[in-house]
Amino acid sequence: MSGILVFLEQRDGMVRQASIDLWNRLQEPAAADAERQPLSGIIAGPASTVGIETVLSGSCTIYHVSSDLLGLYQPEQYTQTVAELFERSGCSSLVFADTALSRDLAPRLSVRLGDSLLSGCSWPSAIGAGTCSRSVYSGSVVASFAAETGRRIYTISSQGSSAVPRKEGAIVIIPVDDLSGDTTRASAVVQMIAMTAARPDVSEAGIVVAGGRGMGSAEAFAMLDELAGLLGGAVGASRAVVDQGWRPHSEQIGQTGKTVAPRLYLACGISGSVQHLAGTGGAGTLAAINSDRHAPIYDVADFGIVGDVHTVIPKLIKEVREFLKKK
Repeated sequence: MSGILVFLEQRDGMVRQASIDLWNRLQEPAAADAERQPLSGIIAGPASTVGIETVLSGSCTIYHVSSDLLGLYQPEQYTQTVAELFERSGCSSLVFADTALSRDLAPRLSVRLGDSLLSGCSWPSAIGAGTCSRSVYSGSVVASFAAETGRRIYTISSQGSSAVPRKEGAIVIIPVDDLSGDTTRASAVVQMIAMTAARPDVSEAGIVVAGGRGMGSAEAFAMLDELAGLLGGAVGASRAVVDQGWRPHSEQIGQTGKTVAPRLYLACGISGSVQHLAGTGGAGTLAAINSDRHAPIYDVADFGIVGDVHTVIPKLIKEVREFLKKK
């Protein structure tokens, strides 16, 4: 029994970027086990698979359960569906991108199947060997974990997208409509609340402009909204900001929020507590704007501007606008 089964999470009929990035990282030679394990995938729900070969590398088989009842995440039905496909596949490892959905689904599968759960891994040391590592104690320690069962379930934190060369081969989509469980019953949807935005989710954005208590008010975040819009990025926030009610919890970054791995992370008015930095370890470049030259954020920042955010950010917006006009 070998092989890696990757859960390709969909939202609104499209495979999420976090799952695409995870898949492509697993295809990189540096991420491969000594004994190269074949990859296969699962898509649950009525997601479009047209053109999927343009974003996923390598040859593989993807099992697609396209039932409309799986369009929205329903814990019991998703657990039943993924558990049966994992059993059928004969794979030894089931891998998820670490998202809100997988943090709920993976433990359910672990309990139902009796398989080891290795959650929040920064990256599996060797999937075939059933080991992984992750940061604990607000990022001050890296701990290693080993599975106790022959089959393992992983959730893997985002490390951002990386350019992966296209490999020879083809992706084969296999429709699945013969599951033995009851997939005809769905939980009643009492009310659906959807958050819409023209910007990417903060956990998947290539550029994140984040604000802390140093922004001073909820109104001051309008500057960050404008800057993020110009850069094609997303706005993030520290826990203090969310606790004040200035920004929604969906934008919170840190130990009790989301883990991000953008190419550029711009921290504005953020002091740099270990709890916040625990969510930014995957950032390619971290730049900071803070009026306190002794703020902890400067100990980890690649670049920094010591100054008042209310003075620096408007000037930065002006410079970005001038740059974009010349393009």
